[in-house]
This record gives sequence, structure tokens and C-alpha cells, in this order.
Amino acid sequence: MRKPILSPSSPARPRLLASTAELAAALLFVGALGCASSGSSFDTTGKGGSGSTGVGSGGTGGSSSGVGGSSDPGTAGTGQVSGDAGSSGGDPISGAAGSSGEAGTSGSAGGGSGSAGSSPGTGGGAAGRGGSSGTAGRGGTTGTAGSVAGTSGGGSTGRGGTTGAAGAAGTTGTGGAVATCPKGAGQICHEFLANDNSRNQINYVNEFDPSKNWTKPVGDTGANSPRTIEIVDNSKAKTGKGVLVSLEKGYGEFDLQDGTLLGRVSNKSGVSGACRLPDGNTALGTNAVIIVVNATGTEVRRITLPAGDELRAINRNPTDGHFWFSKVEEVYDMSDTGAVNWMGNMGAGTKGYAVWWRAGGGAYATTGDPSTVIEMDSTGKILNTVGGKAMFTSVGLDFFSGFVRLANGNFVVANWLGHLSAPGANTPHVVEFTPQNKVVWQWGNQTLARQITNVYVFR
Repeated sequence: MRKPILSPSSPARPRLLASTAELAAALLFVGALGCASSGSSFDTTGKGGSGSTGVGSGGTGGSSSGVGGSSDPGTAGTGQVSGDAGSSGGDPISGAAGSSGEAGTSGSAGGGSGSAGSSPGTGGGAAGRGGSSGTAGRGGTTGTAGSVAGTSGGGSTGRGGTTGAAGAAGTTGTGGAVATCPKGAGQICHEFLANDNSRNQINYVNEFDPSKNWTKPVGDTGANSPRTIEIVDNSKAKTGKGVLVSLEKGYGEFDLQDGTLLGRVSNKSGVSGACRLPDGNTALGTNAVIIVVNATGTEVRRITLPAGDELRAINRNPTDGHFWFSKVEEVYDMSDTGAVNWMGNMGAGTKGYAVWWRAGGGAYATTGDPSTVIEMDSTGKILNTVGGKAMFTSVGLDFFSGFVRLANGNFVVANWLGHLSAPGANTPHVVEFTPQNKVVWQWGNQTLARQITNVYVFR
């Protein structure tokens, strides 16, 4: 195994490239910038999650009662302002809060005047309604806003009279519900995207609510269409979020809600990865260079890649702006100036596909034909391996391509079936492994897809 070039943060530095001292300051991680999987955990934040429970408050009761005493009639009490708006559940796709719930209505005016003499003023008006439910995050847990009981709005004591009657309490709202897996107790459900480069389409799969599933053609052909997946901000999208996928000729951007095409760049060739940059431009990975283009496809600049064949994908760490990728058995961490900061070797017979950074140095990477995911430390030592054709002969593993590592440490991997001319009808396209190398979930058959090359998990 080649001795790896260590990153500047590593405790030992046998061979540190001089250019690493000139790296730019770390970029802030905003939204889903870069090819970091915002719904999957690669030692980053931004994991999509459950919608938070909306919190609202009921309108309080009416204010003071009419003024009693003397010969003047009491003044009508006025209801208090409305309850606070209930906030919605968070969006599991973006991790952002949902839109505000409707505010509660105000309490009605206190009724009636106090009669002359020592008669009491009448009570305050009824409390306003609790805040209505916030808008739930699409595809996520329903985070309907819950209003709390309004405080009793007793009118203050009228002069010469008794205390006015209390206003009615606000209605208590419903707390946010947690989505359940319809498969039954102990079963796993996921919401995810899966790219099929044989049928040249994107599959959105929501096992919590299959009625939301969609499949859309990407409008480009070839083995590279589509490959990488990223969620990006897009004001044209119905939810403000788009799916950015790399295509043979550039990239396509699709509405996350229903797959509607939002835009594309199609004036390049040999593209096998796409990452949205903080300045709004897009980095397109080809075998020799990363080409940075603007929204119209005009080239802005180029970043030369290390020599070697078969770039399969690029991922970008939004914290420092570094690109992570592999070429056959070599794994690379490269700055956006083209300086290689770290590299490792996965061993003979491997053909790397997706690479993700690892906390403390090193990387996680898929190996292609061996059908494994490896964990490598900063010295290049392989610490753990999951998958393996010989280990799971009954599953039908063929070639591991794109993957994600979940917050619980499990790996969800695309089992690309391009080497099998006639795979079994129920041979899975996506498989989940624990770090202890146990299969706990799988998806797909030859009706749903043919060759899944990458996967992005929301929950």
C-alpha cells in the first residue's frame, strides 16, 4: 500500500505538501452547499430529521370587567391579543423549520356594562383560539403546531362590585406526530433518492408514504447520466429545494417535490460528478479536470486533477472546500487549487467510486468490484470493511458505487448491477449494512430499477 500523504491536521507528517500552508480559510457550511449529503451523516451537521412540534399559545381571556359603582355604566372589557403562531414541523429534506402557523384570533370584547350602585361588571370576553397547525415539512414527520391552554382572563374587580367572570380557556392544539414505518414493528423505512443510469432517471422513494414517490427521466443518456446527487437551494422549486445530479453533458436540476426540470447545463462531455459551490457556480468532474461553470454553462475556471483513469464521482467537503474522489485504487483529498493534501490506496482489485471524509483523518470509500465499503484512517490503514461478495452470496452483490453513512454509523450502498445481464427479479439495488457487517434493510427489484449508481438518504 502506498504511504499516504497526511493532512495538515494529522499528528504525524511524513510528507506534507508545501501548498497546504496556503489553503484558503474554511468555508461556512450553508444549507446544502457542496456535495455533502445534508440528509446523511459524514461527520457533518445538517442531517434531515423529524419535524419539531409546533408551539403556539391560546389567546388570553378578556381584560377588566365593566366599572361598577356609582351611577355610571361599566365600560366593556376588551379581549387580549391573539395567541402566538404555532411553528411548523421541520423539513426533513432541508432540516429547515416549516412555515408559521396561523395566529390565534383575539379574545372577544368583554360584555356588558356595570349597572349603577354596587352591581358588578360582567366578565371579560372569551379567549382567542389556539394557534392553528404549522405547515408540516414535506415527506417528514407532521409537526402540527400545538397551542397551549389560554390563561383564565378574569376581569378585574369593578369598583363597588364583584370580580367579573373569567374568560374561557384557549383550546389546546395537537402536538407533532412521528411518522411510522408501515412495514410493521421492527422494520426499517427510508426516504431516499436513487439514480438509475441504465434507464437514465431519478427515483424518489418514500417508504413512509409511497403515494409521494416519483420517477423522472433526466433527459441525457450514457453511463454517466445520472451519477452524483446533491440537494440545493432553488427559488423556482415548489419547496425551495432542488435535486442536482451530474449528467454526461453537464448537470440537471429537478424539483424535489415532483421531479419537474428546473434547469440544466448540457454543453460539456464526460462529466461524472457535480457540486454546487458557495458562489452559485457548479463544479463538474471529468477524468482530467474539474470544470467550474456558471448557470449558463460558461466555463469560469479549471482545476487539474491528478493523473489516472476512471474518475467516478466527486464530493466536496463544505467545511474546507476540498474535493474527495478516487481513481481506480487511489483515494484523494484535494483543495480547490488542485493541491493534493492526502491520498491513500485501497489495494489491488479495487475500483473506487464514492469517497467521503472521515473525522480524525482518512476516508470512507466504496471499492467497486469487491462490493465493499472501507474505512481508512489518516495513515492509510484500513480499519473496517463492510459488504463483500463472498460474505453475502444470497443477497446478490455486484459492484458498490455511491453510498451514504447514516448518523447511526450504518452504510446505505448502491449495489450497481451493470455486470449482470439477467439479475434475479428481486436482487436489491440498495442495501444497508451495520458497522458489524449485518444487512438490516434493502430495496429494489428489476421492475423498480435496473442499475442504481448512487443513493441519497433523507431519513
